[in-house]
Amino acid sequence: LILTPTRELAAQVAGVATALSPPNSVRLITTPTNLVRDGYEDREKSEGNHGGRFDNVMDNGSGTKIIVGSAKSIMLSLFGDSKLHPPTSKPEARTFLSSVKYLTLDEVDRLLNIKTTRGKTSKYYKKHDKPAAILTSTIARSTLGQVQIVAASATVGRSLRRELARVLGLAPDECPSVVRASGDVESETTRHVTVPKTLKHYVMPCDGSTSGSLLTTAAFLTKGLPKFGERGRKTLFVITKACGIQIKDAIGALQHFRVQPRPKALLDVLEAQGTDRLMETYRQVSGAQALGERATKVSFNEGEGYLLVTGEDTVRGIHLDELDTVVVVGRPKGPDEYIHIAGRAGRAGKTGNVVNIVSYEQASALSGWEGMLGIDFVPIDESETSKIV
Repeated sequence: LILTPTRELAAQVAGVATALSPPNSVRLITTPTNLVRDGYEDREKSEGNHGGRFDNVMDNGSGTKIIVGSAKSIMLSLFGDSKLHPPTSKPEARTFLSSVKYLTLDEVDRLLNIKTTRGKTSKYYKKHDKPAAILTSTIARSTLGQVQIVAASATVGRSLRRELARVLGLAPDECPSVVRASGDVESETTRHVTVPKTLKHYVMPCDGSTSGSLLTTAAFLTKGLPKFGERGRKTLFVITKACGIQIKDAIGALQHFRVQPRPKALLDVLEAQGTDRLMETYRQVSGAQALGERATKVSFNEGEGYLLVTGEDTVRGIHLDELDTVVVVGRPKGPDEYIHIAGRAGRAGKTGNVVNIVSYEQASALSGWEGMLGIDFVPIDESETSKIV
């Protein structure tokens, strides 16, 4: 069972899993549905309201072996809520929970309640667990502690490890060990994945007194970006929470200033009818290929490049193959969040650029992150856009 914070990340994880797994062994859950068994009628609806690829009996030696979904969709499938009767009956839910052998929490710092500030904890944090915490705790009890749990994130701190220990019913000094992708085990560290060294980081300060001034500056910068080599530049335009700009408003501003290529919402471009098509779309955009398969990618007008607009929350974990530039409007929540946003480019040893459009005050705050992140923010103005090559 693989839990993710968003439906979009679940679709990409499931898509990549299909390239690594036998046919019909991966099931993507996008809406609440029966996780254990489905009849012929549900199978016929799998391209519509229901999710994924089906098998008739759970753990029958064939069929679904990997189930991927957002924590919320899995939670509703098993337990429902005040408005939804659970699609999976109680006996079936017990069967499902006790049969989970491996549980992966992707972007775990978004799935759990992590205390990020000092002082008294909020009442919400004390009283309410997120769906992933409830599912993890229930599975650990249902399997009598035999399930193997992997909690994955680029940023792992003490507060996260302590929260995970609490969810698993462990003592605070029994926090799970941290393993790097290289296989090294470390007991105390925070950032286990750093910003790629092949990235260049720029900051363009502006008036920033209103969200409109930030957006206008970002639009003119994006319009002036030179092509990346012989092909068009592939740009991801990320709106942070701090600036309070809606995705549709950002696209409208970019269109008003006639920025090319034509801006599109990332989620609209990647949307597809049916879960199988959704998984395939996200797999193609990630560049993942099955054995013996020809390279096939989602077309974004390759000759002109592309300009995709999204928010700070949605971008986490999403991999866009061959992405060149990330334009960040507003200051991210913190250094850890910057790692997740900037890391969309410069992957697998490729070069890339990150341009931050912030106010003068926020630019000073960004400079304070340089030591923590091990990078340098290069100040530029609109006349120096040609430097971003």
